[in-house]
Amino acid sequence: MRPPIFFIHPPKSGGSTVISFFDLNKGKDQFVNFVWEKDNNWDNSRAKLWKSGVGGGHQIYGIHRGLKAPLTYCTILRDPLARQMSHYWYAVNGKNGEVGRGASLSAVEALAGCGEISLDEWVSESYGGRNLFVHMLSGHPTVDASSLEAARFNLRRHIKVAGACEDMSGFLLRLCGKTDLKLPFYIETNKTGNSPRDRSKLSEWARQKFIEENQLDYALFNEVTKDIDREVQAAEGPFSNAIELVRSVQAEINKLENPYLHASTIFGFDAGYLAKVRNVIAEFDLRLIEEYIAFERGREADLFDMHEGFVDAVHDGVVSGWAVNLHHPEEKVLIEVRVGDEVVATGWSGAHRPDVSEAGYGTAYAGFSVRLPDQALDGFHVTIAHSHEPLHNGGTWRQGWHPA
Repeated sequence: MRPPIFFIHPPKSGGSTVISFFDLNKGKDQFVNFVWEKDNNWDNSRAKLWKSGVGGGHQIYGIHRGLKAPLTYCTILRDPLARQMSHYWYAVNGKNGEVGRGASLSAVEALAGCGEISLDEWVSESYGGRNLFVHMLSGHPTVDASSLEAARFNLRRHIKVAGACEDMSGFLLRLCGKTDLKLPFYIETNKTGNSPRDRSKLSEWARQKFIEENQLDYALFNEVTKDIDREVQAAEGPFSNAIELVRSVQAEINKLENPYLHASTIFGFDAGYLAKVRNVIAEFDLRLIEEYIAFERGREADLFDMHEGFVDAVHDGVVSGWAVNLHHPEEKVLIEVRVGDEVVATGWSGAHRPDVSEAGYGTAYAGFSVRLPDQALDGFHVTIAHSHEPLHNGGTWRQGWHPA
């Protein structure tokens, strides 16, 4: 059984349109939107996710650790400057009128809406998020020098599909090929509307400042688009045939009167409208799409396992804690003690830890104890082997054995 799909939804990157794809495939209101303020323990959202199989939100990579279970991650990126400017105009128009109906605003969004922040100021200061994609896909609370590599690592090993907003049909077709979903179609949703006719132009100095301060996002976006091109070329025949059909069907869907074009999906999609879209789809023979999906699933590569764990203490020259393979809780986890990049000690989980099982992790044999060599008495950290996922409280540990 596949883990549930979790869509990492970067703001103003076409995410509301992606949610329409999930509803077309799974049914009205089956997409579980993870909103921390409404469910601060994730209990309700977790139960719904395991039932529907699809969910997501404006959450950074790593929510599988809080949910104590593996996930099938997917995400979408957009040209960083286009995303930033779209966020500005979205704030200016009151989030397509949702603010008047009670939607929340950040302080800078409110100032933009009042005309107190110009487009140049918004973009030059990256008020809509600096290096947002790297932040969200690395899982790092604050972007630092290691964040780009962490985001790349997660994309290679843990994120099943990454797409580009500029080619929504291509993204959704590839997503169908790597999941159990079958309809690569969407309802264009929540585009910024009612924008000023005399939209101010962005100055060159603001553009350049933004590019310089968001180089990590540009590097990641460019790498993802190149990876997409390579993947598409590897499936050239089946993909080319299928995407032509997808675009033809989507063109017919786009002819329907669309009440969601400039509206959020806060209240979901109307079941009757979803039925209209499905009726359009049903007029077409989808065999070329089905052939591509079968081809893609036949060459699907497994992702790497996800983990969770904690370093409890260092005492009498021994570091102890627990670690769990979330995909295979019954398997032992290899633990490494590192000084810098050098591995100075290793050990395996497997000791009896009933508290871990009681916390919901699926095994009572997750404990580890690793004896420290003399060279690790100061400045060491504890990691899971072959993973960028950090152990909680993993260090760096200092002399006297306390984390820095």
